[in-house]
Amino acid sequence: MSYDVRFAVETVKPNRYGERFAVVLTPEYDSPTYNLRQMFVACMGWDYRQGEWYPFEVFMPAIERGIHELTFNPEKYRQYNPPNGWGTLDGALKALRNWYFELTDEYEGINTTWNLSDVWMRWYE
Repeated sequence: MSYDVRFAVETVKPNRYGERFAVVLTPEYDSPTYNLRQMFVACMGWDYRQGEWYPFEVFMPAIERGIHELTFNPEKYRQYNPPNGWGTLDGALKALRNWYFELTDEYEGINTTWNLSDVWMRWYE
């Protein structure tokens, strides 16, 4: 099983399902395996919950920290490589970098009705 990572902006009015977020970005690496949860929590310093929306000021520093940690301290996190082989440190780093660069490349400086600081992140179930 894997996560479905999405980035959204908050809407003024909830949709017919009561959801008040509109997805604006599904990153290329949107489905990291659940087996990487311990590694993500450790390297990002973020004990996120599935299904909960997190604002930019929470998720972006965590993504940046995760990229830094996995890049400069990989040995510290290899212990979190799942024993069944589904998920690796390299895969976690690839996902974090993808999220960071897709967000900053796609949205930084582009302001239609939102800007990068208006973006929220959710680890879908």
